[in-house]
Amino acid sequence: MYLSVQLMEENVAETETKTMKVEALGTRILVRLDNPEEITDGGIIIPDGAQEMPIEGKIFGVGADCLTLKVGDKVLVPPHAGSFVNLRGNGFTVMDEEEVMVRIHDVD
Repeated sequence: MYLSVQLMEENVAETETKTMKVEALGTRILVRLDNPEEITDGGIIIPDGAQEMPIEGKIFGVGADCLTLKVGDKVLVPPHAGSFVNLRGNGFTVMDEEEVMVRIHDVD
């Protein structure tokens, strides 16, 4: 299953986007993680890699063998899960479906 992901290129006008086809394989998923960078009361920035709390993200791609997750799901993942990839200046994490701890459901 191919997924068309619209990504902004670094040297492209803000209104212009280019489409890239990305395919997650097997039970792998493509997740864009929220930036959990935290600033302490003293103004010290704690980068996301130094934190041990789960990180929230949104799934942008799933492999054909994924059984429980789908594109658009919000999830919580361990801070060091998967491998970071840079696709045209946009950061994503590729991980196995089993690494996801929790799926988040919004309630109105």
